[in-house]
Formats: sequence, C-alpha cells, structure tokens
Amino acid sequence: MIYKHANVKNSKRYQRKVLGLKAEVSCVFVMDRIILHVDLDAFYASLEELRKPEIRGKPVVVCVYSGRTEESGAVATSNYLARELGIRAGMPIAYAKRAAKGHDVVFLPTDLDYYRETSERIMELLEEHADRFQQVSIDEAYLDVSETCRGDYGCAEKIAQEIKQEIKVQEGVTCSVGIGANKYVSKMAGKRKKPDGLTMVLPGTEADFLKDLPVGKLHGIGGKTEAELEDLGIKTASDLAGYSLNTLEEKFGKNKAKLLRDKSLGIDESPVEQKEKQQLSRIATLKQDTSDAGEAFVKVKELAEDLQKRLINAGTSFRTLTLITINNRLGMQTRSQSIEASTDINAQLPILENMLKKFLNDDPTPLRRIGVKVSNLSYRKQEKKQKTLADYGL
Repeated sequence: MIYKHANVKNSKRYQRKVLGLKAEVSCVFVMDRIILHVDLDAFYASLEELRKPEIRGKPVVVCVYSGRTEESGAVATSNYLARELGIRAGMPIAYAKRAAKGHDVVFLPTDLDYYRETSERIMELLEEHADRFQQVSIDEAYLDVSETCRGDYGCAEKIAQEIKQEIKVQEGVTCSVGIGANKYVSKMAGKRKKPDGLTMVLPGTEADFLKDLPVGKLHGIGGKTEAELEDLGIKTASDLAGYSLNTLEEKFGKNKAKLLRDKSLGIDESPVEQKEKQQLSRIATLKQDTSDAGEAFVKVKELAEDLQKRLINAGTSFRTLTLITINNRLGMQTRSQSIEASTDINAQLPILENMLKKFLNDDPTPLRRIGVKVSNLSYRKQEKKQKTLADYGL
C-alpha cells in the first residue's frame, strides 16, 4: 500500500514510513509540489436540492432546454441517484426521460445565475487557502499549497479537510478533493472516491495508484484513443506504462506517445496558473420580490460592502461600474457607467442608487435578484500573506 485515502491517521509518520525517510532528512521535500484538486459534487443538482428540500432523496436531473419541444435539449448534470439510472451530462433529454421511466425523477431547468453566485463565493474561499489558485470551471479548481506545506502532506490533508468543512457549513454542498504532486494526479485522486471524498497520493506512488485503471479512465484519453490502444493490447495504465515507447511513437507520433506514457505514470509538469480576474461581481436574491427602489438598494449596499472587501484583498481598482437586475419573470438587464479609477465602491453608491431608480422607472416589474459588478480592473503589485504550518495547527 503506497498511496492512501486521507482518513488514515498520523500522516507524517505514514509518509516517512512509506518513503523510507528519517526525520532529520525530511527537508528534502521543501521544494516538492503539492497540488489540491477540488471538485464540487454534482454541483447544479446539489444546489437545486439545497433550495428545494422536497426533492432531496430523489434522482435529480438539471437540463439545458432548447425550447423547441418539451424534451429538446441536453442534460447539464445529474445527481448520483440519477447517475445510477444511467442519466449523465450531455445526454439528450429525451433519452434521459426514457431512462427515468418508472422512477420518480425530477427534471429541472438550469439557473446559471444562482449557480455562478454560489460558485463565486466558494472559489473565493478556496483561493484563501492557496499559494497559487486556478479555477478551471464553475465547479472545479486547483490549489498549489507547496510553499505553505513545504513537502508535508499532512499539512495538505489538513487544508483539504478545512476546505471541505467550510464549504459544507457555508454553502451546504459537498466536494471531493484529490491531493498529489501535480495537477494530473490530484485530479485523478479526486475521482477515486466520490461524492464527499478525500484521497491523497504520496510522491513516488503515482504509477502504483494508476496501474489498474482502464486506459479510458485516464483523464484526457478519449474514446478514439482508447480504442486504438486496445487494438495494441493496452487495456490498463500499467499496460501503457510498460509498452514500447518506440511502438507508441510509430502509432501516435512522438509528442502524443510521450503524453500517453506520462499519463500512465502520473507525470505532469504543468503549473497551477494564477490568472488575474477581469471583473468582480456579486448577485443575490432579494428577501422578497419588490419594485421599491429603497428596499432593493438595501441589498445593493450589502453587495457593495462585500465587493469592497474583495477589491482590497485583490489589490485592484476599477473603472467600470455595473448594476444587474433580474425581475420575477427572469428578465435580466444591466446598466453600466465608466468612472475615474477607484478602489472604493462605497463612494460610488450614489451612482448605483441612481441606476436602480432609472431601472424601476423604466420598468416597474418587481425584482427577484440584484447584482453589482466592477470591471476594467487594474492590479497593483502586492505580497500575499503567506500561511504557515502553524495556521493549520501543524
């Protein structure tokens, strides 16, 4: 056993035992990379269950409807009970409904504003735990904690446990976390135990962790490549790892052959790429639908206060201010205004209030949601406060 699930106790002692290390030479890991991959479990469906308690315990399917017919469109995601029925993302809705026949399955349309709003809060939470952070989708991100943990996988495990708990308490949803020495391995680890899983792959154990997986389960290997590998008698990662590289190069070319070999061995040098955000926004649901500008502006001020904290943390100024309104018919409107570069959104509240009044004068349809966005951002260089092992009780 040379990889482990993260609920094994005494991580530091386990690491030294597995890797044959002595305490006095543990500094060899100081510069080793430690990457976390965080994947929010059945995110859209989980959020729908959260706000509709009556559907919990049922198979839930969230769909993108095209509007042509009641069944035209595709499945965006499904919860794990629906997946047990064979209903998965990308499936035509008509096929999903056939698979659901005879079962009490709930079909819902997507509500992307709601999902994005929640995702933004979670991604902010995740970024606070990372030395470098890369969001790759609405429900998935990589966290590089190499500097904080300095080779200590027990530290990384502690961070992962804190993240899981914070997301569950703050947002009411679960996530699965993979920990490894690179992005590829951490992603594969995160898939090992879902939902609400936590799996860690220690350095040097990557090939053993992957060896029994069918090649089609290796991230990035599609159906066509899987079929071509199987034609060569390659069915598992270990088959691929042990196959002649020259033969692979003849079949796939030098670059792809190397990529395939690297995947089978868990090798990946790609960095966690921190990107500067191009905009910051917050959208929230009002306590009740309203066409009263005063009532709605109370929420605008709350959102502005939250955005102000984010502006300070990001070290950025903005030149464009936008107000977003969504009425109770789900119609969305935006109104923007360019301003002199500012780091203080609270100073712009009169502009937001004026925008809101104009919105409601032009269209008094009651508002259900309201949002504030700042864009045209300009970042100043600043040192991010470095967390240490002590911050995680290690």
